[in-house]
Amino acid sequence: MTKNNQSIFGFNNKQEITQLIVDDKYIHRLISLPNNPADLNKLVLHIYNGIVDNENQYERRNLPPDIDEKLDFNNVLTYRFLIESNYSENAYYLENAYDSLNSETPGRKKVFLNYINSLYLQVLGDLLKKNQGMKRMEIVNQFADTIISDVISSLLISIASNTKEISHLSSESVNLNVFTIVCHAFVDCKVLENPNS
Repeated sequence: MTKNNQSIFGFNNKQEITQLIVDDKYIHRLISLPNNPADLNKLVLHIYNGIVDNENQYERRNLPPDIDEKLDFNNVLTYRFLIESNYSENAYYLENAYDSLNSETPGRKKVFLNYINSLYLQVLGDLLKKNQGMKRMEIVNQFADTIISDVISSLLISIASNTKEISHLSSESVNLNVFTIVCHAFVDCKVLENPNS
């Protein structure tokens, strides 16, 4: 549980933030928002600074799949259009943010994406625990959109625990850029499964 003494993401002062719900209203709001690349840069740096560096040096890497192939393989329905449009519009800006992150200390992008992957694995583990009779891919196929929502919520909660450096960013910008980060992590196979594995 994170106690937050600031007003962020629509929460009032001193309200306890334990869960954020990513629903259809949230998704439709994301579609209508313009993006500011400078905000994305700041948010990536902010999230990275909150990550404890315990990266795995021996990560096995598979070739990234085609986006449509991955969406089909994981049975993403609700987020399909958003991922397709967001990635084509914002991948360049996010890659620039990652390049900025790596320019000071090489390897920071990998640490950042491994953090997003750890959020996914935690959500997946919770679902596997609740649905013990199901296999991993059955869980992913049945709950893909829920998993994406939960990863977004986890990342927003993580950000809400320390907002001093990004207090000037609007909640809309934070929400849109968190979605951009999770969308890119999906494409980079850090959220949901790679059909080439």
